[in-house]
Amino acid sequence: MVVMIDDQVSYAEALGLALSLTPDLHLAGQASDGTAGQEIVMRVQPDLLVTDYRLPGTDTGIARAAELRADGFTSPIVVLTGYPAPQVLREAEELENIAVLSKDLPIMDLVEAFREMLVGKQPTSALTTGGARVELSAGELEVLELLNQGITPADIAEQLFLSLHTIRARIKSLLRKLDANSQLEAIATATRQGLLVPPT
Repeated sequence: MVVMIDDQVSYAEALGLALSLTPDLHLAGQASDGTAGQEIVMRVQPDLLVTDYRLPGTDTGIARAAELRADGFTSPIVVLTGYPAPQVLREAEELENIAVLSKDLPIMDLVEAFREMLVGKQPTSALTTGGARVELSAGELEVLELLNQGITPADIAEQLFLSLHTIRARIKSLLRKLDANSQLEAIATATRQGLLVPPT
């Protein structure tokens, strides 16, 4: 049994149809938001959860996966994303029995990946970290992701319990490494290079 969470109607319908026509991957439930999807998962206890990374509002599939793991759900989880940025992969690496797959994969390749997850294999089509053209430190990535959310340097300093001087130094380093003249240009460059997930 499979439960799917995805708010992109046409994509969800296509994938849902494929699952309904696959005898060994019965679609047992479907939701368009994380709250409803999580309730279905806890009620149905499916063999596999398939969730979009980007859910309505600021919710993410990985955040929901983490909550489900905390609630005792142990079945495999597949997170689908149209933006396979290292940020998404880093979040997924903190959880067990999870794979991140690109939404650009053909439907039948996704179905095969689901089968691999069900037998305890990491799908051959799963996304992995690496391949970024710019190497940023963990601290620089943290600041970059917060800038991407529209948070000011002063607020970042307060949130991370660091001095404003330290945050500005990290921003300066980011601009140099990304060959950018402004924070906006740095965010645009990082997004193009797959270092950031575009904000909703």
